[in-house]
Amino acid sequence: MIDYESMAPGVYIEEVTPAGPIAGAGTSTAALIGTVANPPGAGGLGVPTLVTNWTQYVTAFGGYKAGLDLPYALWGFFQNGGTRAYVVPIKDASGMPEALDGLTREPEVSLVCAPGLTDVTALGTMIKHCEDMRDRFAVLDGVPDDAPLKADGDLQKQRAALKSSSAAYGALYWPWITIRDPLAPADKPGLVDVPPSGHIAGVMARSDNRVGVHKAPANESVRGALDLAYLLNDVEQGALNHLHINAIRRFPGGPPVVWGARTLSEDTAWRFVNVRRLICYLEDSIIQGVRWAVFAPNNTTLWKGLERTISEFLTRVWEAGALFGRTAKEAFYVKIDEELNPPAVRQAGQVFVEIGVQPTGPAEFVVLRFGLWDGGGRITEG
Repeated sequence: MIDYESMAPGVYIEEVTPAGPIAGAGTSTAALIGTVANPPGAGGLGVPTLVTNWTQYVTAFGGYKAGLDLPYALWGFFQNGGTRAYVVPIKDASGMPEALDGLTREPEVSLVCAPGLTDVTALGTMIKHCEDMRDRFAVLDGVPDDAPLKADGDLQKQRAALKSSSAAYGALYWPWITIRDPLAPADKPGLVDVPPSGHIAGVMARSDNRVGVHKAPANESVRGALDLAYLLNDVEQGALNHLHINAIRRFPGGPPVVWGARTLSEDTAWRFVNVRRLICYLEDSIIQGVRWAVFAPNNTTLWKGLERTISEFLTRVWEAGALFGRTAKEAFYVKIDEELNPPAVRQAGQVFVEIGVQPTGPAEFVVLRFGLWDGGGRITEG
């Protein structure tokens, strides 16, 4: 900065760098809430700690311990492609409010998990946290159940209790996955069933980095999963999919794969995980990218600058395949004019921008019409 106090009075020129293009916000940093082997003192409970590899976690919190789900989940997160995670140690489910309060101070977080926690009150609080923050998504574990379609079974009761207005900010995954037990003796290897949320968060991070947040995190292998605690058939999964419970399946000759991409919302517009996460990404990116406009003169020059900056960003998003439309005009619009910003609005120090986007949804059902062809223009359906 120029020190004008030491200069002669006069007119000087400073070149101001114009606002640059909007950079996409991160989407793959996870927060894992749970009990650890070496918990910190009372002052450290509920405090998020960033770890970027397994060694950091072991140094800070200890490693595996029988009965603890978080270590297995964190390992699964890294194994499946995740690279950054905030670990939030708590004593039990009663520490969830404290943990979530700590996460409000970590804007980098985009995915929130509580591995192995199936208490619907705590899970509902997690989902509401994500809705309030508007930039993150809850990845939830379905409760273990030997009869997933039983009306009064644990899984069905859990799902019914998770209905809320904020349900689009969370997704439920089932069943638990089977991995090698790291605590088993080397000469007697064993298996253990663990909650899937940490592995699923890693799958989401991997899919985001490889394709983009607009791609549904499904039809993706779960690395480290050798089997499943329950093998669903098509009829069972159809019923669970209708209830927006995302299945993990194992098909002949392949590893366990994520085979569902629905949020807990019954609103058709917010049915799919990738649509909700894409909108979170767009909102977060634009908020971060237009902070330069705060306190700027509220005139048409500002409006055009905002329209140009946001449109340029959304054009790049459309070109990446995240928005549906043959042209950018079909995929989105940005409106900022006197209709939205009459004198009363401007005098209140406000400026309104209306943004409409058409997200690309996943091809959840691929329908193949087979029939006998007579060599002409039609087929005879069998």
